[in-house]
Amino acid sequence: SLKLSLSRTYASVAASPVTITKSKTGITVVSVEDSAPASSVSLVVKAGSREEGTDSVGAAHFLKNFAFKNTSTRTAFRTAREAELLGGFLSANLTRENLILSAEFLRGDLGYFMEILSDIIFKTKYEPHEFAIIKESVNFERGAAAAIPEVTALNAAHAVAFRHGLGNSLFADGATKVSSSSAVRAFANKVYTSSNITILGTSINHNELLNLTDSLFQNISHTVPPTPISSKYFGGECRIPAPGDSHFVLAFLGAPIGTPEYAALQVLRFLIDGEKSTKWGEGVNALAQKTSKHNDIKISSFNTGYSDAGLFGLYISGTATSVYSASRVAVEQLKHAANKISNDDFLRALAKARFNAAASYETRTSKTEIIGNQVLFSGKVTSVTEAIAQFDRFKVEDIQNVAAKILKCKPTAVALGDISTLPYSDSLSL
Repeated sequence: SLKLSLSRTYASVAASPVTITKSKTGITVVSVEDSAPASSVSLVVKAGSREEGTDSVGAAHFLKNFAFKNTSTRTAFRTAREAELLGGFLSANLTRENLILSAEFLRGDLGYFMEILSDIIFKTKYEPHEFAIIKESVNFERGAAAAIPEVTALNAAHAVAFRHGLGNSLFADGATKVSSSSAVRAFANKVYTSSNITILGTSINHNELLNLTDSLFQNISHTVPPTPISSKYFGGECRIPAPGDSHFVLAFLGAPIGTPEYAALQVLRFLIDGEKSTKWGEGVNALAQKTSKHNDIKISSFNTGYSDAGLFGLYISGTATSVYSASRVAVEQLKHAANKISNDDFLRALAKARFNAAASYETRTSKTEIIGNQVLFSGKVTSVTEAIAQFDRFKVEDIQNVAAKILKCKPTAVALGDISTLPYSDSLSL
């Protein structure tokens, strides 16, 4: 029964011991002991696309792709070859707030891979002839992303919602003013400073990581970067004609990650989500039931949190007429949630939010992003136990209140596909 399923606890979710130290270099060093047979170390740098200025839009994407290229001590080929011989894996990942440079390797090889990561900061050549090659990879990634409707629609939603900063695309477009390796170097010099970097290691000795940071990063810049402009929400409409299935994003101003309001929106997210929990059955809410009855439609909710803002909403795809009708049901669901939520629905959404919080710490990649973000923007780490426990404070009224609050702001609506049929936000009584 529902009561029986909700009576289980999350005591089995063990919190990994976390140690945080400010190194002599000014860089914050964090280690997480998860007893895994392999180790990892990541530089989490406050160098996401939101850090780009009007003259450097796209620079973060170029900087990501310059990672692990030629340095004054190693060629890109040598770096890749040596990492392979040691059984290691190198990666660079860009988010709207951070650039994450990572190495995964067998225990005992920390020194080598820390040197590789420090070389990115201090010794990348940013050679003029390399820029053309990097630009090709940037254009390829942009093209690949543009072929995914969900990426295009959500990217457009951020642009409409925030315009600049968080509205900047993760992908450098054809209009970027970044036209040379020197422009990428200038952006690197701006973001590669001690206060902008957290070094995060898993399954490694904390003191060893700290000592390596002190020795390899002693020349890091201590320039205090300018305070970023706070995110401002605007909202509005964007309509993109395209062949094939239609896609619709309906979003609202959310909340910064780590805040009680963000956690409440997580519960609301699972309350209205259109995805079914099981393969069989019709789902428990109106959106999930609509998905069950119409195989041509997919509905999912999202609650994306950043350091100073958030975006909450629904993503709907399928035939244009089905998307239109589903959008109307979605708005009805939100309005209903602002007025009345049954206790069973509340408990069900609460359980899903708790599970999602626990699951987000399961993979090394997501754990690195979560902890790196927390340390960079708040200086502390929220354990998985604390992340789950935050939902204990909520009552039905709290979720109704956040639903009512988001409905008061100007919506963000992105229509991709058959725009002659897809709705406008005002046609949905918003």
